[in-house]
Amino acid sequence: QIYSSDLSSTIWGHLDFRLPPLYAAFVNGVAVHSMDFDDTWHPATHPSGAVLPALIALSEAFPQKKKISGLDLLLAFNVGIEVQGRLLHFSREARNIPKRFHPPAVVGTMGSAAACAKLLALDQLECKNALAIAASYAGAPLANAATQIKPLHVGNAAKHGLEAACLALQGLQGNKQILDTESGMGAFYTDYNPQTLPTLQSYPWLLDQQDVAIKRFPAHLATHWVADAASSVRRKLVESSENLLPLDKIEKVILKVPEVKYVNRPSPDSEHEARHSFQFVACSALLDGSMSVQSFANENVHRPALQELLCKTQLEHPPDNTPSFDSLYCEVSVTLQDGNMISDRCTTFYGHWRKPLKKEDLEKKFQSNALGILPTEAIEGIIETVYNLEKVEDCSVLSTFLSGQSARALPEKL
Repeated sequence: QIYSSDLSSTIWGHLDFRLPPLYAAFVNGVAVHSMDFDDTWHPATHPSGAVLPALIALSEAFPQKKKISGLDLLLAFNVGIEVQGRLLHFSREARNIPKRFHPPAVVGTMGSAAACAKLLALDQLECKNALAIAASYAGAPLANAATQIKPLHVGNAAKHGLEAACLALQGLQGNKQILDTESGMGAFYTDYNPQTLPTLQSYPWLLDQQDVAIKRFPAHLATHWVADAASSVRRKLVESSENLLPLDKIEKVILKVPEVKYVNRPSPDSEHEARHSFQFVACSALLDGSMSVQSFANENVHRPALQELLCKTQLEHPPDNTPSFDSLYCEVSVTLQDGNMISDRCTTFYGHWRKPLKKEDLEKKFQSNALGILPTEAIEGIIETVYNLEKVEDCSVLSTFLSGQSARALPEKL
């Protein structure tokens, strides 16, 4: 029943192509993480990509007479984010930059299941079963980070969470203690220690803390500290060089960063490896003064000036620089052949939750990403709908805009 193609959901950016909800959740989830450009928070994961595609696809599968409001969508979304955060808080290992499992593949799958269970109004027993089913779908090794496969982790989390909730609705049962046991969620973390949660009356929602980072360029979050520090060093270097980096006068570049093995890539050979390379981002920012989507184009990854600078770059790992998105820093030092050294340190980049993007910069990022895919009217419609989501009576208006239709096609829904 749940794999039936009688129902279909929007593939974002495509007017004439739809898929069954499970596969729409997968495709849109992959798209969300395709450039590693989606939101990140602390504890460390990409929270939205696993939840939002599943919820939007599922909302389109409801009968016409049962409309899903924007408030329904928001509440289910919050539940999906909350479950991820609570699970991550049960492990100190999970709260830092990961070493073994890619977090969206673990907690993202659970969050997607919880969000879909909420939207489907499952009872308590069905919710437990949904999480138990989702846990058997969870987990992807970090070794596939910096490859084309990494975005599949988010797509799978969205699809598998939706699938788990649908199977629970059909009556499939699993281990009701999946969140509490060492052989359940504890299988993913060496120090997993679940805690009893507060009562609903005194429950503090994790999203109230607003620990969400929005990236300005599409790469691993840790590289954003590097980019800001390197850009600052470049400004000092070019003050007396007619705005050109004195490449031939640079003897070495030292990056003081936390020890994060999968972001230590001295010679990245693809855009995916470049997105996960302290060295690449530092050298690109030194050469160009800033980072953008275009920084990861093939011609920029392989340009001779960048390769030359990469050969002069080394990493250092100060013991006080822990791999936590809440406390890490980056220091970039450039030593010139005349012995002069120019350095700068970044402790909070622009876009971090301590220094959030301004509203106009957030909108500019969305517009820039969407412009090649959606018409301007649809882009404006999405922005307006999102800002007023709690007042929207039928959230399918969002799917209509995401498909690329303009507001003129929606008089009855608006």
